[in-house]
Amino acid sequence: VAVPTTLNSNSVDRRRWRAMGVPASLGEPSEALGQAYLDLGASLSFTCSPYLLPSAPGLGEHVAWGESNAVVFANSVLGARTLKYADYLDICAALVGRAPAAGA
Repeated sequence: VAVPTTLNSNSVDRRRWRAMGVPASLGEPSEALGQAYLDLGASLSFTCSPYLLPSAPGLGEHVAWGESNAVVFANSVLGARTLKYADYLDICAALVGRAPAAGA
């Protein structure tokens, strides 16, 4: 990735999905996707609240977030700018190091 990149929560518990009885047909692809993002250089965050991390954006900074609660928090509390981006647009922004200019 070209810029600091956090990861949203995964569809299964990354450490305990087998012990929780999650079928391999769901757990293995989810684990592989999470690992692929880590291999690209994303941080080991897996949270739907990236605004709580030390790397939270500041006033006027444009970010590409897709989690609804994070988008509202970024725009209204942090003063950063983002829209509710569709899946995969966020990783595209991470790869090229640019986010669409959003907000006022």
